[in-house]
Amino acid sequence: MTILLFVIGVLLISISGRLAAHAISVPRVQLKRHLDDIDDYGFAAEPDSKPGQVTSRGQLNDAVAAYADRVGRFAITYLPALRPLRRGELAAASFYESTPEAVHGYRAFAAIFFAGLVALLAAMTGGVSLLTVVLMVALAAAGWQLPAVVIRSRGTARLKQVDKELPELIDLLIATVEAGMAFSASMVLVSSRIQGPLGDEVRLAIRHQDLGISTSEALEDMLERCDTPSMHAFVRTITRGESMGLSISPILRELATDMRRRRRQAAQEKMHKAPVKMLFPTMFLIMPALMIVLFYPAAYQVMTGLSKVG
Repeated sequence: MTILLFVIGVLLISISGRLAAHAISVPRVQLKRHLDDIDDYGFAAEPDSKPGQVTSRGQLNDAVAAYADRVGRFAITYLPALRPLRRGELAAASFYESTPEAVHGYRAFAAIFFAGLVALLAAMTGGVSLLTVVLMVALAAAGWQLPAVVIRSRGTARLKQVDKELPELIDLLIATVEAGMAFSASMVLVSSRIQGPLGDEVRLAIRHQDLGISTSEALEDMLERCDTPSMHAFVRTITRGESMGLSISPILRELATDMRRRRRQAAQEKMHKAPVKMLFPTMFLIMPALMIVLFYPAAYQVMTGLSKVG
């Protein structure tokens, strides 16, 4: 059994090493083709830059991402029970350049690495037991689920921050639009004043507009990346006002008021839920300790008195 476990650990470690070596040794044909395309468009690197270091790091990242993409596609095809993350979840966490297939491959790498590490350590120490196998399975599952949990939690926190900052963005847009500026120019002006996730999304939408995309299409893309109720109402209001030729400043003012009202209602709802959430720690954590402090002296005196009588 020890020999079998050692062979399994070495096999898993060798698979991980083989994947990394194959990713590093990918030919530079694809990178050279991209550089040739960039030269055809008339862009050149800065003369004082360090192209060797940047190219090597970029080549390594591209090679690992390409191999992870292939592994992810293989896992999606032959293991349909292991569902990949959706592109919207990656966009919500600001992983714009990562594909669901590549993230699926990275999760497979993590699962294989942790399982192989446990098997190798168990084989080196000679401790072969059912606990080792259970630990291998548990760490493999943890390596598979941990990236997804981190990405989803980051996306949820980021979307909450976007909803929180959206009324302030609308206030700035109202001030600039009422001053006589167009909506597109207002977006460009306020993008430098907004920080955090919402500022990143606005600046990305402006870059899309610079590439020739219309305002409505850029806002629709921003809605796909940040699909929240507040962002949905904001984008729908802007696109409808632009298409109908209406003055959007009164609509935006009402929208900002409605968003703040809904935020207040959500805060009140959480406040009303707080006593229910505090019931469990109160009953099972605070009350037992309080009972011990209150009744232990009396119980001690009673037990001492009974022992003296006996």
